Amino acid sequence: MKKNIEPNKEERMGNEKRKRSIVDMQFSTFEIPPAGEVLIVAKRSPIGPEAAKRMLDSVAPDQFELIQPDDDLIDGILVKKYLFLRADKKALIDMLLEEAKPIMSPQCMMTIKCDVTVIVSRGI
Repeated sequence: MKKNIEPNKEERMGNEKRKRSIVDMQFSTFEIPPAGEVLIVAKRSPIGPEAAKRMLDSVAPDQFELIQPDDDLIDGILVKKYLFLRADKKALIDMLLEEAKPIMSPQCMMTIKCDVTVIVSRGI
């Protein structure tokens, strides 16, 4: 569902200045654990990555792997292990960092819905 909301993003039409925001919402059923496939924990988030891992393990035992990148903003990335069966681990982590960092603050905890599609084509 998308809805235009005034004001935020600046637009100029002649001498008139307008602001506009676009809000995109995705509604879904609350899931256990409430982290999607990926949970990214920034350096100054309310809880650290180890505590987040313990929390997720309490409701979804042994489903998440904690990655702690050498990064100035990101303290930890919790990824559902099955994603690494479908995509290269380093490539997926690099992509998550590249896409998440520009939209995160140092206090942020971000959940990401991440789906990896494997396409196989064979000749017989």
